Order: sequence, then structure tokens, then C-alpha cells
Amino acid sequence: MNTFSKVVIASLTMVGVAFAQPKAPDAKAPVDTKTKAPVDAKAKAPTPVPADAKPAMAMPAAPAEVAAMAKAANGTWRCTGTSPVDEKGTMGKMTATQKTKIDLDKWWITDNFEGTMGKMKFKFVSYTTYDATSKKWRRVMVDNMGGQMVGTSDGLVDGKMTFNMDTMGPHGSNQMRDHADLTDAKAPKFWGEMTMDKGKTWMKAYEMTCKR
Repeated sequence: MNTFSKVVIASLTMVGVAFAQPKAPDAKAPVDTKTKAPVDAKAKAPTPVPADAKPAMAMPAAPAEVAAMAKAANGTWRCTGTSPVDEKGTMGKMTATQKTKIDLDKWWITDNFEGTMGKMKFKFVSYTTYDATSKKWRRVMVDNMGGQMVGTSDGLVDGKMTFNMDTMGPHGSNQMRDHADLTDAKAPKFWGEMTMDKGKTWMKAYEMTCKR
């Protein structure tokens, strides 16, 4: 290798070393008083947090009332009773199975109901929760006949509970009262009554007793 080649290689090596070295801090550049490191004047300063900024909203806890109710109602229930068995409203024998469980992160009690009323098959799914703000129970129900019900209850009074429901379906909009007598935990009783004239008259819609 000739002398010129050695000089070129040495020069390139020195240039590479020079580029690899950190840039000397500017004597006029601001210095962090804690770390003594130079501060990049072009660096973006953190956005200040407003004094009235609110913390991120935390997920609300599921109502303890729902867990307590679900504990008592959880399971598969076999029900017998009477209900309309034809379009004329003739009352006849009804049998049904209802499966109850707590669902949706312990926020709702789910009821899956399948019943036979004469030759008719009736199914519904209902969701029930407790509203701590209004101090009321809320319920939403849909069935296999195109019907839906939405309503509230003030809760248990002497072991009994009533839901006041607004109904909507193929036969129009009406109101219904769903009653539950839970004084016998092993054989609770349920019955419902419906009005088609805005509460002037009420007719029994069904009644049944359920056992696990």
C-alpha cells in the first residue's frame, strides 16, 4: 500500500470518528439544573394540565342489589299455572321452564323463559337491573311474538314485588303489572294483569308457581 493510500484511509477514518463523536454543547445553550445536561431549545415543551381538569371517568361498580337478587333467583325453575291458551283469552294450563343467571359483568339478571300455553309456544328473554340513582329496579323484556315490555319496580316490600310495565307489540301499546310473591323462597308465585284501556279495567294475564 503506497503512502497516498495510507493517508486517504487515515483521513477517512478520522472523518468517521469525528462524525461519531457527540456534538460539543453550546456554551450559550440552556442547561437542565438537575441533570446538568443541555436542553434542546427546539424540543416541544409538555402541554400544561389545566387547573380545572377532571380525572378520567372510572367504570362504575355493579350494584350489590343485583348480585344479592341473582344469588336468590339463580338456577333453572320449573313452573306450572294458567294463562290464555287461545286468541279469545280462554284460560288453560301452562307449563314452563325459566333459567335465571347474573350476566353482563354482574349488571343484569337474565331470565330465559320457555312455556307452553295450550298449543302455543311462548318464549321471552328479560333483563333486570337496579338503578341506584332512582332507587328503582328496571326491566326490559322481548318475546317470540314481537312483543316488548319496559318498566320499573320500587323493589321488595314484605317479600313481594311489582313491576309496572309499558307493553308494545302486534296488538298495539298497553300496560301490564307483573307481581311476584317471594315469601316462599322454594316456591315463589307470579301473576300478571293487563289493561287495554289505560288502567280503567284490568284482566288477569297469567299466574304460576315455580320450583327448582
